[in-house]
Amino acid sequence: MTQLTRDQIDKAEAAGIIPASQARAMRTELDALEPQSRSAAVIGDEDELRFLRSFGDIFVGIGLVLLAIGVATITGLLGGGPFFLLAAAGAWIMAEWFGRRKRAHFPTLITALSFLAFIQTGLDSVTSLNGIVAALITVAAMALFYWRIRLPFCIALIAVALLYLLFATLTQISPTLLRNHFGIVMIGSGLLVFAVALLYDRQDMHRRTRFADNAFWLHLLAAPLIIHGLVGSAVASKTDFLFDVVPTLLFRESDAVIVLTALGIITVIGLAINRRALIVSSLFYAGAAIAFLVRQAGLDLGQTLSLTLILLGGAIVLLGVAWHPVRNQLVRILPDWRIFPPPYAPDAPDAT
Repeated sequence: MTQLTRDQIDKAEAAGIIPASQARAMRTELDALEPQSRSAAVIGDEDELRFLRSFGDIFVGIGLVLLAIGVATITGLLGGGPFFLLAAAGAWIMAEWFGRRKRAHFPTLITALSFLAFIQTGLDSVTSLNGIVAALITVAAMALFYWRIRLPFCIALIAVALLYLLFATLTQISPTLLRNHFGIVMIGSGLLVFAVALLYDRQDMHRRTRFADNAFWLHLLAAPLIIHGLVGSAVASKTDFLFDVVPTLLFRESDAVIVLTALGIITVIGLAINRRALIVSSLFYAGAAIAFLVRQAGLDLGQTLSLTLILLGGAIVLLGVAWHPVRNQLVRILPDWRIFPPPYAPDAPDAT
């Protein structure tokens, strides 16, 4: 009998083909058969990209991105409005094919993003609709999309729709409220999304089920919301051009220190909860802050970009290689909460 891989076991369990008890037994047998390969997996056995099966999915995804851009362009030329809603209907049909029939997660992700963008833009273009009503319809549409397609990234898209509803409500209450307190609203929204992600993580400490996938996408959304809110409230957010070429934020030295300190805190939190996604989605601001500090040495554009990439890339590689050793030491001093997964042990059997 052919031995299934761990990924095949996970997918079979998630699809209901095999019961959980049998899946646990098969994983235990797999661990016994492959101890050396298990021990060799030093760089991570979590945050698996289960939404990406093969390069074929990437190939189709590229086509869907180009198709969505083309449809958006021609729809705008036709006058927008109801035409965007027709485009949203087309995105839904493609999601039915790629999501429900083929279970191709990455192409479905592209169609889901297209559906959200088209329906939100279309409803905004219908002048007879109140902004809050349009936002409520968008939230309901994304909830229905998740109910129908049942793929984890839809949770994050529902969160995006809820943010749209929040912004529409605040704008309706006071046109200047959101503009004057944008940073605070973004930080609060990011912390709320992060809290929901932790609730999902608590249900699956070992990253084996759909709960973990839901949390992954929410973490990916939460970090840039928090950092962007911080930049909008505590940092000078005026746009400038680096060497009159590269658009960047107009930092002061204290601003750059604030951003890097916040990113350091997020990195520690990411280590504690074992989520790299929380860190990756904040790298743009890390690069902007490092570039500002490097620029102060009087370097030219090429030197600044090169040194920034070296520092940022080197830090990511170092953290990636040392992730488990550093995290294992950090876990020793953390409280015994379910949001903190246990230390990584390559030779240990899978936890239930």
